[in-house]
Amino acid sequence: MPPARTFALVALRGTLLAMLFTLVARATLFTSYRVCGASMREALQDGDRILVCDAGWLVHRPAVGDTVVAEVENEVLVKRVAACPGDSVGMSSGRLVRNGRWVTEAIPPTLDTLDSFPAVRLGADEYFLLGDNRRVSVDSREFGPVHAFQVLGQVVLRVHGGGLSTVAALERRAP
Repeated sequence: MPPARTFALVALRGTLLAMLFTLVARATLFTSYRVCGASMREALQDGDRILVCDAGWLVHRPAVGDTVVAEVENEVLVKRVAACPGDSVGMSSGRLVRNGRWVTEAIPPTLDTLDSFPAVRLGADEYFLLGDNRRVSVDSREFGPVHAFQVLGQVVLRVHGGGLSTVAALERRAP
């Protein structure tokens, strides 16, 4: 067989294997969603597409600062982890307090609130989730901590493309 033809066959096989691997990985390890709402603004915008790793063994357990997708009260939400299992978390005049220490966050003043709530200690499998746009976000301040089994995966990438499920960035209704 001529070298050019051999190279073409090897390249074709490699391409087909890569495509097969991508399809299997996509079907078993990742889920893509389209963000609906503004509760994660500035990090995620309404209409953004995200790729979420569903395989917990592939990435670390959710840590403070990670963006995750969770199912709460039959809604699939995207939020940021503010506190992890065993942490104490509270808020005073809009400032987050974790484990008795003030937390410095990069929340723009136009997206922040002056909410306060007393510190609560999270259980061994509980996470406290907050939206970045605190003025409109429906998050653990309202529905409480979420259990580890409710966390569906971690956002690993903003992507563009079609065929996506919807993930809500739930928003509070104006009074």
